[in-house]
Amino acid sequence: MLESLKRRLQERIDRNAVKIPNISWSEKDGTTHTEDIILKRSRIPLIGDWTRIYPPINENDKVNWINTIFGGRKNFLSLLLVLGVLALFLLGYYEVFHSFEVYKQSCVVLNNTIIP
Repeated sequence: MLESLKRRLQERIDRNAVKIPNISWSEKDGTTHTEDIILKRSRIPLIGDWTRIYPPINENDKVNWINTIFGGRKNFLSLLLVLGVLALFLLGYYEVFHSFEVYKQSCVVLNNTIIP
């Protein structure tokens, strides 16, 4: 079953994709990096463009789970950042309403008048 899944994923990668070998780029300190990239054309009609993809199946037929689940390390880190901001927002929301409950418990009601 896993072999048929790998084969189907590889066919989807190869359809409308271009592999560009030996792309070189250099950093500011002069370090040069060389790598192979795979570009794929988007299927969105007017705004579709060529995009770098991170294939879930490596060339040696091993499954790269980060690429399979998240679409690459960059997307994984972006997801972690968004989830962190969302968690902080929800924590702040919880703290605000928890402080209202504490304030409400510390108030005394006397003759329909709230006395803090």
